[in-house]
Amino acid sequence: MRSSPAAVGGTSTAGPSRRHGVMLRLVGAGVMLTVMADTTATTLAVGVLRYTPAGSGMPLGDLVWLTSAAFIPIAALLATAGRWADLFGRRRVLAVGLVVFVLGGIATVTVEPWSYVLAARAVQGAGAAAMIPASLGLLLGELPESQRRGAIALWSSASGLGCLLMQAGGGWLAATADWRLLFAPDVVIGVVLLIACAALPPGKRAAAKGVPDVLGAWLLAAGIAVIVLAISKAMAWGLDVVWLAVAALALIGGALAQARHHRMPAIDLALWRRPRFVWGWLATWCFGALSYGLLTVQPLYLLHLGYPMLEVAMWLTPTSVAVVVTSFVAGRLVKRVGPYGLIYTGSLLCGGACVLVLTQAGPTIWGLIASVVVGMGVGALAPGTSVATTLAAHPHQYASAVGAGTMARMVGGAVGVAVVSVVIDHPFMTGPFAGLAGALAMCVAFSVLSGAIALTKITRLRPDPGDEMIKVPRRLLLELRMTLATVAAEADALLPAEPRTPPMVPPRDSVPRPRAADPGPLAGTRGHTN
Repeated sequence: MRSSPAAVGGTSTAGPSRRHGVMLRLVGAGVMLTVMADTTATTLAVGVLRYTPAGSGMPLGDLVWLTSAAFIPIAALLATAGRWADLFGRRRVLAVGLVVFVLGGIATVTVEPWSYVLAARAVQGAGAAAMIPASLGLLLGELPESQRRGAIALWSSASGLGCLLMQAGGGWLAATADWRLLFAPDVVIGVVLLIACAALPPGKRAAAKGVPDVLGAWLLAAGIAVIVLAISKAMAWGLDVVWLAVAALALIGGALAQARHHRMPAIDLALWRRPRFVWGWLATWCFGALSYGLLTVQPLYLLHLGYPMLEVAMWLTPTSVAVVVTSFVAGRLVKRVGPYGLIYTGSLLCGGACVLVLTQAGPTIWGLIASVVVGMGVGALAPGTSVATTLAAHPHQYASAVGAGTMARMVGGAVGVAVVSVVIDHPFMTGPFAGLAGALAMCVAFSVLSGAIALTKITRLRPDPGDEMIKVPRRLLLELRMTLATVAAEADALLPAEPRTPPMVPPRDSVPRPRAADPGPLAGTRGHTN
């Protein structure tokens, strides 16, 4: 009889394991809720600073670094932090990430100089980079396989809930107090999660020895930062940004060189040899640029019209509700329509909603409908891009694929926010809403690009070379088995049947012979004795 899981794990009752399972789900969902609430707070803070004396003298390209300063370390340090979690213990790395995140949040709320605020945001990003893979690693490593799918769905959908809560409550905070208090709820939730870590299992450690590629991670972070800086300063610095582009290529080239020679690289080059992963990464990058670009444009558009922050939050709440509901439904439909079907549908909804807003002179019932449609589009894109990136990898590369997909979303988000800010400050369209209309047009361009990627994969779906190596031997083995079965059947039909003889009673002193086995389908292939 098999031993129960509790007995194997050394637990006599199911109570502790059930308690650990509940805490794992709550802490994991809390991590994603906090990270997304922090991102939403940043976009609201940019809007408030844009239209208040505190930041009215600063160009929007400098204000949006409040977002980019956190995105860049998250994108660059995810892979390294995930490896540290495997080596040193996932609960320990999660606790360290929460401490760093909380300290960065306290500094964001308290420090005065803008450069210190951006440094505090970068510290928060580094903490979030440790929190995300460690929380997911605890879920995958500690829960039984039958419970992982539901736990991951809760873990990923909590980000939409974090956006919804911050947009609903953040508007009140920004309207009644200083913009810095938008980051106070993240600090409080981070402290609660840090206390809850004591109730979590420590998590398994990997047996492999070695140190992750820290140098490659910092080179990658510097390269991404220089790219975002070049985009945000393109109009102000002119041709000088060419040197920034050259520096960015050199830094990313250094990160790739490190990845080729390091045992635990910051960039998993094996993933990039799979065409399906490259397509999924590109679609995820477009999703990041589109979603975070829209998240930045929406409050700026409403604040530009003179709406108070409380009414802005009311206009943004339906979008978040649509994201949460659609993400849940899309997660159940992904097996039917496929990930690229969801990506194409989400891109079509987001692009169509942006075009609908461009045709309106101000907030109308059609604008409200468009905001709901945007939420539906983002809700379809989120699970579609996650599945397209993750399932393109081999099973032993799932963790790396999750990190690379999150990196793609954050890099796309940083680039999208930078592009939107440049277009708003330097519009290429005319009219009273020239900058905001141009930003919406760029969001339409991002949606068209992601939709084109999805449509290309749907219409020209080709098997991955790695899959061919698996399918070809399997097909050959199936054909060989069928051939052998056919030969065995023909041999049974052609060979004469053996004469049956009456059974003889063996003497008592003789050793009994073993009973002959029943002839199977391959019995005719054996030799016969005449």
